Amino acid sequence: MNNLEIEKQYKKKSERRENKKKNRRNANGEDVIFIFEKILEGWKTIRIYNTIIQNNPNSEILKKNVENISTGNSKVYENELPSERYNYYKVYQYHINKKINKNNII
Repeated sequence: MNNLEIEKQYKKKSERRENKKKNRRNANGEDVIFIFEKILEGWKTIRIYNTIIQNNPNSEILKKNVENISTGNSKVYENELPSERYNYYKVYQYHINKKINKNNII
């Protein structure tokens, strides 16, 4: 196998993994940012879930998904958001991880 074939295989594998993770979380990039914002404001996950459902009744997000995303264990991919929003997300991701690490130490 040459390097070009290896790169193609790696790209395909990355795309499959990305699609699988996006489908599993049942939330778009904007929902993830919203969840991060509200967690940093001190909202409970049930309140966040109820707010998302009230704002968008067609949302397929589940309470379990909100809980998983709120742990910081969720990734938004660059192709989901415009670059400005993606950079905004990265800031929130940093603060969420910092808050989670602080809570685990205590």
